[in-house]
Amino acid sequence: MWRYVKIPKAIALLAFLLPWMTVSCSNTKVAEANGWELVLGRIRPVMQAASDAPAHADKLNIYLAAAVALIVVGLIFSLMRKRLAPVVVATSLGALALIWAGAQQYTPQRLADAAKRGGEAGMDDIATSVIRIDWQIGYWVALGALLVAALLAFLAIRDPDTR
Repeated sequence: MWRYVKIPKAIALLAFLLPWMTVSCSNTKVAEANGWELVLGRIRPVMQAASDAPAHADKLNIYLAAAVALIVVGLIFSLMRKRLAPVVVATSLGALALIWAGAQQYTPQRLADAAKRGGEAGMDDIATSVIRIDWQIGYWVALGALLVAALLAFLAIRDPDTR
């Protein structure tokens, strides 16, 4: 089991390149972001009028940045001896919790407030009840891969035959 732990850790890291979030308003997609953009606090507008505007830069999402750091640390430890399996379990579960906490930073209310601060036209009239956030494949792949990595590392701890 131990030799396979690095695979889901690498998949979790690569999942940050996939689409993570789509923001829609009244069933019209208005913004999207992949995992790396969310780490940096950027959300790309997809509307025709806003497509020429630069991506809205808020601030670094410290939770997602820490999750990436934990995934990298866990990946490095997964390349070492099996005796570090408890550390890999801890980094996987810690990154999982940090990704969840980082995702909670993107609520309809916070996105509407950020758009108002950024001077987006018409945001005064938009109620947060019509803003919908959909979590895309990259988010779910990252969470699933971290769960698999934690499970494999835990099984490696329990298996006396693996090195």
